[in-house]
Amino acid sequence: MFSCLFKGLVVGLAVAVPIGPVGLLCLENTVTRGRKAGLSCAGGIVAADIFSASVMLLGFAIFYDTLLAQELGFRIVTGLIFMSLGIGILVMRNRAPQPTPKSAMAGLGITSFLLAVSPATFALMLFLFPALELTSDGLSLPTVCGVALGSATWCALILGAGSFIRSCLGTRMAQFKTVVGCIFLCAGLAGILARYFLHP
Repeated sequence: MFSCLFKGLVVGLAVAVPIGPVGLLCLENTVTRGRKAGLSCAGGIVAADIFSASVMLLGFAIFYDTLLAQELGFRIVTGLIFMSLGIGILVMRNRAPQPTPKSAMAGLGITSFLLAVSPATFALMLFLFPALELTSDGLSLPTVCGVALGSATWCALILGAGSFIRSCLGTRMAQFKTVVGCIFLCAGLAGILARYFLHP
């Protein structure tokens, strides 16, 4: 039991640690909207990792195959989402956002979706599960809890960093939003174009 919990913790940390656009989204929400907004994005990250781990443990490799088969469509959708987020941040960079329950649910939903349809997340788990001798012969609650704990631990560090950055920025919040907005815009565009250049 404790072995599965620890291995799940390793998987959760390994999957969550790479700072991609989703991690940056969590950080940006924490910095610009406060800890509660960042927490909603963190909840989406943890939920998506739990979903991915459960799929792997249940042996639903067909789900990963489906993601690969529809990779172009998912890349376009996720790319457009990141581009729209970047444009929205740039347009609203001089305004103070007001956190609402609706925006919190949007953050939860967006981060959950972006990670749940990410082939990279499943590819990493496909490597880690056999390496850690985690079998796919049924849903293991300790393993899933370990994944959730590892993911939540890293998200807590992001929230802490976001709160610290928020306290340091002061009047430079607009500059921070400009940088983040440009990163999202470029990431979304790169995600769409990379698919065509790498696999014409």
